[in-house]
Amino acid sequence: MDDRLLKQLRTDLFQSHARLKVRYRDLDTFNHVNNSVYPSYMEFGRLDYMKRYLDGMIDWKSRGFILGTNHIVYLRPLFLFDDVHIYTGVGKIGNRSVTFVNLITNGKEPVAVAYSVLVAYNFLEEKSIAVPDDWRKIFEKVDEKLVRFLNENG
Repeated sequence: MDDRLLKQLRTDLFQSHARLKVRYRDLDTFNHVNNSVYPSYMEFGRLDYMKRYLDGMIDWKSRGFILGTNHIVYLRPLFLFDDVHIYTGVGKIGNRSVTFVNLITNGKEPVAVAYSVLVAYNFLEEKSIAVPDDWRKIFEKVDEKLVRFLNENG
């Protein structure tokens, strides 16, 4: 996914929106959120999304997702007590993987844009699996607007 395309993301493209506050432990010696914290914000957004739309459909003991990659473009810093708004959606559905897209804002402007590739995985057999059809249908319905935007502009 192209960084220029990520920078064009808008909040209205997402159905899932999670919020939290910057914590003291998130800061580095420059008193802004350390770059290593953003993946945990992305994870928080993904888990909120999965709870909201896939609740009861994922049994993390048998099948779910494993993280394949994270890609983050940092735009501006976050500071202590800032509101963190994490917009999350599925931008691409492959055969065995799903690309989750994040727009992270401070409530006023984007601070980071990112994506994560998650691989559908059978934990009992320790191997990747095809993205289950019931999950795929939900992703296609919930994130139709985001997928269309990415396809038309990518």
